[in-house]
Amino acid sequence: MSNFKVVKKKEETTTEREEETEEEEESSSKKKEESSISRKKMIRFMLIVFLGTVGLLLILFIISSLSPRHYTYTEVEEILKVAAQSYFKDHPDNLPKSEQSAVEIDSTRLAAEGKMKNLSEYLDDACTGKVQVQKVDSSYVYIPYLNCGEAYSAVEFYNKVLADNPVVSKGYGLYSSGGSYIFRGEKINNYVELDNAVWRIVKITSSHNVVLVLNGGITSQSWDDRYNEEKSYNSGINQYSASRIKEALEKIYVNPSEYNGELILSDSDKAKMISFPVCVGKRLVTSESKNNSEECKEVLQNQRMGLLTVSDYLYASIDPNCKNTASKSCENYNYLANRANWWLATADAKDTTSVFSVSQLGDVESKSAASFSTIRPVITLNSRVFYQSGTGSEENPYKLR
Repeated sequence: MSNFKVVKKKEETTTEREEETEEEEESSSKKKEESSISRKKMIRFMLIVFLGTVGLLLILFIISSLSPRHYTYTEVEEILKVAAQSYFKDHPDNLPKSEQSAVEIDSTRLAAEGKMKNLSEYLDDACTGKVQVQKVDSSYVYIPYLNCGEAYSAVEFYNKVLADNPVVSKGYGLYSSGGSYIFRGEKINNYVELDNAVWRIVKITSSHNVVLVLNGGITSQSWDDRYNEEKSYNSGINQYSASRIKEALEKIYVNPSEYNGELILSDSDKAKMISFPVCVGKRLVTSESKNNSEECKEVLQNQRMGLLTVSDYLYASIDPNCKNTASKSCENYNYLANRANWWLATADAKDTTSVFSVSQLGDVESKSAASFSTIRPVITLNSRVFYQSGTGSEENPYKLR
C-alpha cells in the first residue's frame, strides 16, 4: 500500500513539471511575439520619421529654389564688375583711350545686354549700380558703384578720411590749404596699409586724390652720382629730371624693390594709383615758403612715383619756430620725422650739386647729391578708391577695397 502511494506522488510531480514547462514555453512565445511586434512598430516609426524628414527637406529645397537668392552687397558689386568686364570684352572700342579719361556703364544696360540680371533679382533694396572703367598703364581698372540709399552705399576712401578727421586750425590734424587737405602734427591717424607696405597720408588734393608717403625707407643710395663739371668730380648733378633717384623710383614701380623681404607695391596697389605731377624746383636754405610755391615752378608731369618736397616736410610741423630748412625745430610735432636719413625731391639752388634730405634727428640739411640716404617713395591714390576697414591708427590702419 505504501509503495503505491509513492509512485502516485512521483506521477503527480512529473505532471506538474510538464504543466509548468508548457506555461513557461507559452509565456516565452508570447514575449517573443510581443518583442517582434515592438520591433516592427519601431521600424515602422523610424521609417515614417525618415520619410517625413526627406519630404520636409524636399519641400524646403523646392521652396528655396523657387525663391530668389539673397546676395550680399559685396557679391552684387562683384557681379557688376564681372558683367562689365564681359561687356567690354565684346565692345573693346568703348574702353577709355587715355589714363585721364574714364567711361561708365550702368546695371540697366548690362542687364539688357544679358551680362547680368536686374538688381531687383539680387537684392530686396531699391538699388542703382554702375561700373566705371579707367585705363592704368596698359590695363583697365573696373570700379563698381552700388547705391542702395541708407541701406548701403560704397564709401570713397577720401570721404572716409575727411569724415574721420574734421578740419582743424590748430594742433594736430587735418588742415585746409589752397583747396587741399593736409595732415600736420605728430600723433595723427593717417596710416594706410596696402598689400605689401604701410604708408602715411600726406594730403587729399583738390581733385580728391590721396597722396601717400612710405612709412619707412628703402634702398639707401645717392641722389645722383654723375660727374659734375663745376666741381670737377662725381659729386652728382642736382637736376631731378635726369637724376639717379628718379631712375630708382621708376625701377621700384616697374619691378618693386624688396624691403625687409616684402615687396613695396602689388599689382592690386598699382591698380589703385594714378600718375601725378612731381614738383622739382630748387630753393635756398634761407627760403621760408611752405606752400610749394618755389618747388612747383618746375614740374614733372605723369609720374608714378615721386618724393616729398622741402615744403611738404616743413609744413607738416606745427612748431612755430620751424621757419626754414635751417630751423632745427622743424623736427618737432612732425609725423614725417621718422629717425632715418631720407631724400627730398628738392635741390639747393646755391650750386649744381647740393640737394636736401632729412637727417635721423629730423633736421633738413643740404648735402652732396653723391652722398647716401634712403628713399621714401610718394604715390597718389585715385579718388575712386573705396574704403574697406580701419581707423587710420598705427594699430588699425586704413585698408582699401
